Amino acid sequence: MKPFAALLVTLFAFPVFASDFTKLVDGVITTYGGAAAWKNVRTINETGSLTSAMGGHGTMTRTWQRARKLRVEIAYTDHTEVRDLDGDRGTRNGQAVTGLPLDGMTLQWARLAIPALLLERRAQLRDLGVREGLRLIEIPLNDVLTIMAAVDPKTFHIVRSASKGTGGGQTIEFVTEYSDLRKSDGLLIAFSEENFAQGMKTGDTKLTTVHVER
Repeated sequence: MKPFAALLVTLFAFPVFASDFTKLVDGVITTYGGAAAWKNVRTINETGSLTSAMGGHGTMTRTWQRARKLRVEIAYTDHTEVRDLDGDRGTRNGQAVTGLPLDGMTLQWARLAIPALLLERRAQLRDLGVREGLRLIEIPLNDVLTIMAAVDPKTFHIVRSASKGTGGGQTIEFVTEYSDLRKSDGLLIAFSEENFAQGMKTGDTKLTTVHVER
């Protein structure tokens, strides 16, 4: 897994043309199901399992919705954790969260549906060039948070995403690597995720089912 800092360094990225960037973005959207399919998505329901460096192994359900809504429920052997994001508000087991925990929820929401963000934020996308054979796309979420997608230009697959959360004078770098891509209800979904924070692995997520509501 490449460190986050290496992903974001663009001083030595190779120059590219705007038309190539347009083709890249179009290619990703098409490969992941197409613009029409993503524009009509209201909800993505997923089930699976999660192995966390802190919590151990558990079963997971999560629901992604537009307008920055995300609900994640993880049932471990000895406890259950529920995270809810609704716009700019978030809770964990019913308790309000701010700062880094809220940023983490927002960034998770963003990286679960990057093709949707490419459509919604198209005018704000930034071409970060080529790094180690991957084309980097920066997607701003607000004045503070951005997410970067690293794309294989040959397949248009999103290989990994990278982002930063801040709060309380701290900054944490998050990276997710994607694999096991499968079509579900017309969308291409990564059924396997490896998650890292500050360069350290925090867990694996394996999806079992994905259902898309339109």
